[in-house]
Amino acid sequence: MFPKFRENVWHINPDQQAATLITSRATYEVPTRSALAFLKMRTYCTGRNSIDVIAERSGLSIGDVSALLHSLEPADIIYSDDVDDRISREHVRDVLMRAATIWSRELQMSYIGNEFVSGELPKIVLLGWLLEMYHYIKDFPMAIEHAAKRAEGALRDLLLRYADEETGHEEFVLQTLMNLGLTRDEVKSSIPLLSTRLVGLLMRELFELEPSSVLVVAAVIEAQDFNESQIAAFKNSINRHYGIDLHAFDPYFQHQQIDVGLGHAELLASHLDLIEVQDRRTLDQITNGIHDLKHSFDLQGVELKAYFTTLNGKYFPRQPVDFASI
Repeated sequence: MFPKFRENVWHINPDQQAATLITSRATYEVPTRSALAFLKMRTYCTGRNSIDVIAERSGLSIGDVSALLHSLEPADIIYSDDVDDRISREHVRDVLMRAATIWSRELQMSYIGNEFVSGELPKIVLLGWLLEMYHYIKDFPMAIEHAAKRAEGALRDLLLRYADEETGHEEFVLQTLMNLGLTRDEVKSSIPLLSTRLVGLLMRELFELEPSSVLVVAAVIEAQDFNESQIAAFKNSINRHYGIDLHAFDPYFQHQQIDVGLGHAELLASHLDLIEVQDRRTLDQITNGIHDLKHSFDLQGVELKAYFTTLNGKYFPRQPVDFASI
């Protein structure tokens, strides 16, 4: 046996008796001790290592590895690559919907924006995050247009409409930054961090491969609905931790509410019939590409902290290096 796993997301608090395992099919409670032992061996479960090798490399016994694998059978996370080269459209659409759901939830839970609510990061990182949101939101409709140029028929029309609806939304973030003391020129003349550029590049790479993947990406990254109490709680937390006026973030949340009203997060569910790809190799590339994109936002969070937490002479906002400066 050469075990390999379906996508599995773990939330583990060593102080709690049970950990949470999330798959695209269901959510499970697993004893924390077993979850921690599983993570020791998961590193080597690539589908290329036998149980003996996994035990040797992880430091677990062969019996422990076998027992852990057996205990996870109800979660149906062990799978085989032995599937047909062409897959039914119905199955493709079902899998992509489930992938979008699990990665959207994971992104919401791990996103750096959550750390500002608890005041874990300095105010300068909050400003840096908004600057990166400005650049990302400004670039996003151009990435969608990149896909639309490679699409046809109803998909092309939908993508052009989506790009048009997203165009200009960076102005809401710019207004928020101006409310926080930056000038319009400071924001517009700045350049994004490398991780933010990576998000745009990965999108274009993915959209060139398959334009309909825009719909899956939208299901993963688009803003979810925020009710009035959640917005008020965020504003109150930002006010308490950073002394920011309660109305400073009004433009930012206005943008989110516009996107929610336009139904961008539901584009995939509403237009599943436009997902036509059935080729296994292309589907593998799409799935991996969306997973990489999800993690590029995690990388953005790491870079935001690294760049802005202690500036030590780094330019704020980040500035281009032009020819005359050399």
